Amino acid sequence: MTAPDPSDAERRARLTEEDLRRADRTVRLAWGQLPAAHSELLKEIGASQWQVVSEPLGPVVDGLLRSGGHPGLSRAAQAAMVDAVAVWIVQLRLMVLDAGHESLEGLDDRSYDESVATTAWHEWAHALSIELCSREDVAAGPRLLELAPEGIRQVIRGAGYHPKQYTHELVANVYALLMYRRRRNLSERPEWLNEEIYKLVERVTGWME
Repeated sequence: MTAPDPSDAERRARLTEEDLRRADRTVRLAWGQLPAAHSELLKEIGASQWQVVSEPLGPVVDGLLRSGGHPGLSRAAQAAMVDAVAVWIVQLRLMVLDAGHESLEGLDDRSYDESVATTAWHEWAHALSIELCSREDVAAGPRLLELAPEGIRQVIRGAGYHPKQYTHELVANVYALLMYRRRRNLSERPEWLNEEIYKLVERVTGWME
């Protein structure tokens, strides 16, 4: 595992309790913007809890897992989380968001709210996908990814996900984009989104136009 970046440590040292409260408020607002049926579905599968932290996700998730009586993360698994702003911990039924992530630094209020909200929607959809996708859905991941918009394909492939994760990441990315559009009163299926992928997101998350 690589040594901590001094600039990262310095930035995190400047975080205040108000910064953490701001991130938590933003996640709470994002939760409130979910369609009622979606938040109820998340509650049903035990995915309605979150925690905002000020440290990198790898060590935090490792500690939370061990505290909960689960095996911890390998150093490689911790290092793989370095770019993540948030993560869904299946074993703990908990979303954890890193309020000190470098991607959130220096954003204006609107950009900050959009970034945190989109991240939260992504993780909640990820939770639904892991819980509700069938084996056939997961097996279809590589084929579905070929049908996805180029930008989403690049994001998922560039992150180095295993093919078995493609479906979950595809659902999460598309759902977050749909929620972003819904926030702007655009609820219909966008023309650039393949109908089969859209139907998958509808079935897994309960999305409705």
